[in-house]
Amino acid sequence: MNPTDACGLQYDGEASGGLLGPEFRAAAGLPVINVAGCPPHPDWITETLAMLAHGRLRAEHLDDFGRPRFFADQLVHHGCPRNEYYEFKASAEKHSDQGCLMEHLGCKGTQAHADCNQRLWNGEGSCLRGGYACIRCTEPGFEEPGHAFEATPKVAGIPIGLPADMPKAWFIALAALSKSATPSRVRENATADHQLRAPSVKRSKK
Repeated sequence: MNPTDACGLQYDGEASGGLLGPEFRAAAGLPVINVAGCPPHPDWITETLAMLAHGRLRAEHLDDFGRPRFFADQLVHHGCPRNEYYEFKASAEKHSDQGCLMEHLGCKGTQAHADCNQRLWNGEGSCLRGGYACIRCTEPGFEEPGHAFEATPKVAGIPIGLPADMPKAWFIALAALSKSATPSRVRENATADHQLRAPSVKRSKK
């Protein structure tokens, strides 16, 4: 619902157009540059401005939505501190748990284009490091997902929002294999608010 009919300068959601139209180009030949995020990372803004000031930002440095590729060619999932839990599909059941937030708690880090977990806020933070699921705030239409931000819509127990470039059949097959191979340490820690079991110590064989 958009009662004010607000739109972007060159996009209306995912549709090209917006206030200035799809053909708009600035004097330097650039389309509208979208430094996405709610809020955007301060480094994305300053780095974009620095590149513009030095004439080093060109159209080929922008992705399909006009976002600078230096941050938009990554996924929030990259560098997520919960990746081990994601790999084994060991899911959190409540927000204080350590497990992956994708299956039950609405995390969209595998679909969001940004380097949040590599370029940390204030050098140390991100939504996921703070215990909050990624809401995909760098993507068009994130503000109206059609469901509660902290919920994961599913069909037949399978999340609707799958990783950006993974076919559904592959995800289902890999999820089943991953869950069957989940170490008991990972399974127990996933639904706890602190580490219950540390990785076992084994001597390497020569």
